Amino acid sequence: MAESTRQINFTPDDVNNGKTMAILAYLVFFIPLLMDDMKNNNFVMYHTEQAIVLLIFNVIAGVIGGITCGIGLILYLPWLVFLIMGIMNASKGECKPLPLIGKFGEKFNLAK
Repeated sequence: MAESTRQINFTPDDVNNGKTMAILAYLVFFIPLLMDDMKNNNFVMYHTEQAIVLLIFNVIAGVIGGITCGIGLILYLPWLVFLIMGIMNASKGECKPLPLIGKFGEKFNLAK
């Protein structure tokens, strides 16, 4: 699987000013989208993209779990691992895509 070649431009100030909001994006993805100053912070928008992909993965896991009478709920384990990884990346000031699903965040194009 090819790694992303996308370059995200953010400054150390973006990280310092947006670290808390980037972490919050994984818990409530739309909060950074409502704040004008955070919409211009590429670090926060990158993690918001990742959080949206994680939410979509969560919904798919729920649907599969419902269809398979709960057997598919095992997909919540990787979701939890990805959630923790995303929060850890945001807290360290890193912009790493989540394994397997993170590359789909580029489609939202929030971080420029």
